[in-house]
Amino acid sequence: MTMLLLASSLHAAPAERRVLFVGNSLTYFNNLPAAFASLAPPGEKLAVDAFARPGARLLDDLDDPMLARLLAHGRHTDVVFQERGGDAVCMPRSNACRELSAAAQASAQLAAAARAGGARVFYLGTWQVNPTVEPALIHGERMIARRMQATYIPIGHAWLALRAAQPDTNWLAPDGQHPGRATTALLAVRSWQAVTGRSPTRAPCVGGALYTHMPSADGFFRVNPDARPRTCLVSSAMVRAMLGAP
Repeated sequence: MTMLLLASSLHAAPAERRVLFVGNSLTYFNNLPAAFASLAPPGEKLAVDAFARPGARLLDDLDDPMLARLLAHGRHTDVVFQERGGDAVCMPRSNACRELSAAAQASAQLAAAARAGGARVFYLGTWQVNPTVEPALIHGERMIARRMQATYIPIGHAWLALRAAQPDTNWLAPDGQHPGRATTALLAVRSWQAVTGRSPTRAPCVGGALYTHMPSADGFFRVNPDARPRTCLVSSAMVRAMLGAP
C-alpha cells in the first residue's frame, strides 16, 4: 500500500503556479506579464495576472478594493511588486527621501497582505539612465525589499551594462521614459529566474498587444497564453547576454 501511494505521488501532476504582477506603466508597457508567461516551457502549469495603472505608486494601491481582493483571494502563489520609476531614489539634500519612506511603508503593508493570502513576495527593480543616480536607486530598492521581507530582483546594474555594450538596442521607448522591448525582456528574464529558480531557455515572445496604455479601465488584466500574433522582444542571443549580465 505504501509503495502504491509513493508511486501515485511521484506521478501526480505538478501544482499550478499563479503569478500576480502589481505595478504601473513600467509593468504593463510592452506587456511584461505576457513576456514573463511566455518563458514557461511546454506543459508547465502557469497562470499570470496583473494589476497596473499609469503613474501609480504602491502607496496609491493601498486602499484599492480590487487589489485587496486579489491579494486576499486570488490564490496566487507569487506576487511581484514594482514601484514607480525613481520613487526608490533618495539623494542627499533631496525631497525624494520622503517618497522613498512612503514607498517603503506602503510596500511593506501590501507585502504583508500578499503573504497573508499565501503568496511569496518579490520586489522588481527599475533603472536609471544616469549612472551617478544608480547607486542611490539600488540602495533604496534594497531598503524597500527588506521592509517587505521580499526577494529583491535587481535590474539597474545589468541594464546599464547591457545598454553600454549594445547601445543601438531599443532599451527605451520613443518617449525616453518607458521600457523599450529589450528592457521589458530583461525584466521578464530576471523575474523568471527569481520566481522559478531557473534560467529561461527561450526568448520572451508576447502574445497579443504590446501595451502602451492601460489595458483595462480598472488596471486588472489576465494573460491569455493563446493570444496572437506573437512578438518576440529580443533574440535568443540577447537573452544569453542578459543571463550573463551583472
